[in-house]
Amino acid sequence: YKIADTSTIPQINNKHILPYPIYFPTLPEQTAIGSFFQDIDQLISLQQRKFEVLKEQKKTYLKLLFPAKGQKKPALRFAGFEDEWKEVKLGEILVERNEQISESEEYQLMSFVQGKGVVPKSDRYDRSFLVKDDKKNYKKTEYGDFIYSSNNLDTGSIGFNKTGKALISPVYSIFYSKTKKESQFIAILSQRKEFINEMIKYRQGVVYGQFRIHERDFLNIRILAPESHEQEALITFFQDIDRVIAKQEEKVNHLKESKQTLLRKMFI
Repeated sequence: YKIADTSTIPQINNKHILPYPIYFPTLPEQTAIGSFFQDIDQLISLQQRKFEVLKEQKKTYLKLLFPAKGQKKPALRFAGFEDEWKEVKLGEILVERNEQISESEEYQLMSFVQGKGVVPKSDRYDRSFLVKDDKKNYKKTEYGDFIYSSNNLDTGSIGFNKTGKALISPVYSIFYSKTKKESQFIAILSQRKEFINEMIKYRQGVVYGQFRIHERDFLNIRILAPESHEQEALITFFQDIDRVIAKQEEKVNHLKESKQTLLRKMFI
């Protein structure tokens, strides 16, 4: 950019590139560097494939550990569970949480991120407007709450709160369990396309490009659910899978970052 023509749209052409000096190491060092980065690329590719395999395995378990359409038992079952799953309305096991409060030390404003759930705002987020007399309210959420955004269901703005006490935008719908961990079970169920398709049936247009699934309609949806002990077994199983997937993703990202660092340090 520094050597580009001073025109409305900066341009670089041959007259700029050809005089620009490029430094080369000896041929043996070029070969060593090429071989080194080829090994790194192969390692990244291998770990990336492992990451993709783990995600596909999870998709398979989401199919096999839940009853297929027209069935009342899953194709794959944990030992000790044999009973048929029972049909229930979501309103029988979930309660809407619709309390709006202003930010405090206990309840801080956070984001709801696709695939991650409730997470702290990024460091770049400008909190300067959050002064003491600011009375703007946000929706309160607690650990284990099931949360969805009507407008972004297709992109994954649905899941449960793994973080704990927080405030999030009022555009989200929030629910908690009536007894044990039903909200976390529903969060796993919501990763199945069949469940999302059932929710979308109730989606209504509000303004151009915006949709809404009213909480009352959501709570009227009927699902098949096992008894509480099997629900807890499923929750633990998928939590373990998610941890393995997250660890593998972290490994891939670390390798990519390491490659970029080496590229900076090994070239002039």
